[in-house]
Amino acid sequence: MTNNTVIAILPIGELNSDPTRHAYESIIGVFNHLDTILVIADPVSDETGVGHSVEKLIGKTPDLLLIIPLRGLSAQIIEKAVMMSQVPCLIWPIQGSFALPSSTLAIGALRASGIPAELFYAPPDYPRSIEKLQSITRAATAFSRLRKSRIGVIGKLFPNLVSCRYDPQIVSARFGTAVIPIDFQEIRDSLQRARHNLSEVEQLHQEIASSYEANPDDTQFLDAGIQLHLVLKQIAQEQKIDGFVAECWSGFPKELGLNPCLGFIEDEYSLACEGDVMLCISLMIVRYLTGASAYNGDLFDLDLDGFLTLVHCGAPATLALYKKDVVLSQSQLAKERGFVTVTCRPKLEKGTVTLFRFYGLDCDKMHLASGELLACEQSPSLKVKIGITGDRWDFLEQCFGNHYVVVAGDIRKELKLLCKWLGITVFET
Repeated sequence: MTNNTVIAILPIGELNSDPTRHAYESIIGVFNHLDTILVIADPVSDETGVGHSVEKLIGKTPDLLLIIPLRGLSAQIIEKAVMMSQVPCLIWPIQGSFALPSSTLAIGALRASGIPAELFYAPPDYPRSIEKLQSITRAATAFSRLRKSRIGVIGKLFPNLVSCRYDPQIVSARFGTAVIPIDFQEIRDSLQRARHNLSEVEQLHQEIASSYEANPDDTQFLDAGIQLHLVLKQIAQEQKIDGFVAECWSGFPKELGLNPCLGFIEDEYSLACEGDVMLCISLMIVRYLTGASAYNGDLFDLDLDGFLTLVHCGAPATLALYKKDVVLSQSQLAKERGFVTVTCRPKLEKGTVTLFRFYGLDCDKMHLASGELLACEQSPSLKVKIGITGDRWDFLEQCFGNHYVVVAGDIRKELKLLCKWLGITVFET
């Protein structure tokens, strides 16, 4: 799967005048400023032609279908194109030629049917066009890649997570994500085979020991974590797994004697803890939207001044600005639970952050908030302090679980648009 957003472009109408052609080419020119791959079809003028064109365009597996109406009396053609598309659509009519009223008629019919489609109307040289289009293309990329994603579930949901119960069929229906059970025996068998070839473990050990802050006394436990990570990495490649959901506090220690926290040293797959499937989907959404990983933390405290404290065992190493700001050391929490595991704890940078979590048995609600990351502690666990922007009582009103995803920057627009397409109600505090 390419990392670039693929946009299929379908003009509807006729390029029968210089002004029309100029308007059309100006719209396409805007997307040259975005990190996209363009697949452009010839103009179509009737429903039969649009059917053939959309079939060919969908064969290119686009993330977004851009429809450019060039004239009026085209609402039915636009509607058919979007209904056939299978991916989010953006309708951007040229100015004049009655292209706008036909586009509004089409979008009205499409909204009633729940199809993910947006109407965009602005001069191509309008300064805010790029910002708006970036949000739309990012959301479209996340939407289309969620539809193709696969989650490997190892173990069960940690019993304490009573509000995180899920139905795999509902998850698949809502997001298109396949939920694949992976037995611990498969992990054990893969580990046994991997023990005959330690060169890859040694190589990765040397790489991370020279790059990150690691205790030489932890070598044995570090190697065990690396070996488990490499096995998961191989399974992800073989089974096209985008993220793993791990029963890390109960199943993994019981079955394997450690948990998979060292999966955070590379961004080869998303890793969600305690069997929380919706957390894994959240982490994958962030990667699809931003190209970067996110921090997931457990709610620990929310004081009366609105300062939120989140704690977790570890997080992706790539969240640190410098490699030497990543600490690899034994987890104190794991020791207290009777097993030894090495965790990856990067120093998170201060700045604006977005926080969110999904909830509801139908996976149809999201709590969304924003704030400022003020401090990060790396020992004995990874703890962050965030000053939330909204009212702390409103925040508490939407707290229906322990895990919150923290994303650098403000991605609220993209999340809201994606949730609209997925039929998810957003509660922002």
